[in-house]
Amino acid sequence: MPWAAVIGSPIEHSLSPLIHQELWRSAGITGWEYRKCEVDAQHLHQWIASLDSECVGVSITMPCKKAVIPLLDVVEPQAAALSSVNTLIPSGGVLSGFNTDVFGMSRAIELSRRKAGMDLGGRAIIIGSGATAASALAAVISLGFREVDVVARAFSGGKLPADFNRSAMNLGVTYSGHDLTAAGTLSRCCEQADLVVSTLPSGALDPYVGELSTMPLRSSFLDVTYAPRETAAISCCLERGIPVAFGVEMLVYQAVLQFKLMTGIEADSHAISSVFQLLEAK
Repeated sequence: MPWAAVIGSPIEHSLSPLIHQELWRSAGITGWEYRKCEVDAQHLHQWIASLDSECVGVSITMPCKKAVIPLLDVVEPQAAALSSVNTLIPSGGVLSGFNTDVFGMSRAIELSRRKAGMDLGGRAIIIGSGATAASALAAVISLGFREVDVVARAFSGGKLPADFNRSAMNLGVTYSGHDLTAAGTLSRCCEQADLVVSTLPSGALDPYVGELSTMPLRSSFLDVTYAPRETAAISCCLERGIPVAFGVEMLVYQAVLQFKLMTGIEADSHAISSVFQLLEAK
């Protein structure tokens, strides 16, 4: 029986099985199984070694996105530049790694701005400096945002973490770094923003939500958190009429690209709408 899986730790909250199973259903794929597997970095090698010929693909979440790279035969350039693989495709004994987070993020941003009649480009503010922030950096650059400010709690001694800086260097991107914990920093950065992307975990941005009030009405906002769907930051933006992209939209669109990599099938608009309807009913 063909099967796919999502791996990581913790994994119980993952919506990947629901999303992929609905995409399969819409494509007429039957008899496939989508598994949810609790796997941490320590046991990742053993789990990857156990893959059989029936596996069509693996969705990878934290803490395995970087740890899986040495276990792969081929890594696409963007995933290698970011040191972040969230999709594994086994084919003919070759294990290939991809990053679909960048596509999911850029697609969610692009659609929200297009819906609001807004152009792409200008200044982007990225909140956070982890692996997701590195993907956000790649996403905003691909959309034409040429000025980037990174505001993070990890900003120390004038520098951001080495992993983030390495990703930026690999992408050929320059940015300005700022300390999120310094009073008024986020507020000042947001004053000139055309786009703000928060990559912080659920609740971590809440103490700084008031500083988003300086965002111009021409700007837009993406919060990658999808639980809760409407975060305090999103509520703040919606109250001011600022277009938002929800974390669940990023989640679905990155899964749509995973679906194509795993099946060779392009999900149509009906299938994608069906996924969103399913998640809204949850």
